[in-house]
Amino acid sequence: MTRSFLRAAMVAVALSVAPACATAQTGTAPAEATAARQLFLFQYSPGPAWRAGVPMRQQGLGPHAAYMQRLQDEGRLFAGGGYTSDDGGMAIVTAADMDEARAILAADPAIVSGIFVAELRHWVPRFRVDEPLPGGG
Repeated sequence: MTRSFLRAAMVAVALSVAPACATAQTGTAPAEATAARQLFLFQYSPGPAWRAGVPMRQQGLGPHAAYMQRLQDEGRLFAGGGYTSDDGGMAIVTAADMDEARAILAADPAIVSGIFVAELRHWVPRFRVDEPLPGGG
């Protein structure tokens, strides 16, 4: 793993897992909502519809970007973006459990279209820093 990935992963622990957003959506108290949220990594790589030799920005990922923005607006996406190798990316997402994380990933237009395939990993961080992610936009 690269140092920037490890740092980004450690920073994810600082996530307050959007208790206010969860409260508005589920009606649960902030402490309950926070306890119910877990972190999941979506590791995207080229799928069967990926066009070899075509830059990622030209792969038709507009619907995927809109979906990621919606997840961020809902308080479900902590961080996400493409790899510098231009052949995939990663997202850190909150969900109640693995089934909910699977459903969030399965609804991603890049997965539905086959542009990307993804590995889903449940992640329980052990270390953290209180600084924002470096290099964020």
